Amino acid sequence: MPVGRDDIIRYAATAIEEGKRLDLGVLAAELHISRVTLFRRVGNREQLLSEALWWLNERSLESSIGRWHRANGDAVRGKDGALRSMWIATDHAARTGRDTGFQKLLDDEPIAAIRALTDPEGAVQPRMIAALTDLLERDVQEGGLRPSVELSTLAFAVVRLSESVLYADLLAGRQSNIATASTLVNALVEGVLRPD
Repeated sequence: MPVGRDDIIRYAATAIEEGKRLDLGVLAAELHISRVTLFRRVGNREQLLSEALWWLNERSLESSIGRWHRANGDAVRGKDGALRSMWIATDHAARTGRDTGFQKLLDDEPIAAIRALTDPEGAVQPRMIAALTDLLERDVQEGGLRPSVELSTLAFAVVRLSESVLYADLLAGRQSNIATASTLVNALVEGVLRPD
């Protein structure tokens, strides 16, 4: 059976999870395809890294959504008062922050990792903004909330703020802190979304 684009991305994501460096030559050999075929299907290393990181992020988001539903059903707010979209985003960030393969990538290749995670033309940031916009739209519709800005703008601000706090240790030599990121993001979102 031919190796498709999704197979390559999934294989690369697994390599990242396992703490391995993403080497296109090794990857092509392990998949029994040429480097030319690999490049044709997924692009260069940076593009593949971005797609693999999105693949991991998407699974983490799905897992966080499942954890919310198991604990709170379809409620817009949790028992602790947390807004569903923000709880999911915080849970996702915490899970990602604890992932040893992801942390190894950040430690070993900080510039490549940050570029793949924060590139507005890459796979991760635009899709994360879209996913968060969807979560916020659902909270607004089901929770009787009225946003004072466009939800896509709010999602963009949340993602960018989260990136700056979560990757602060790499960008500015400061310690990243998920609790701080969560507090700032929640303050932003709760200030923009008002009861109707």
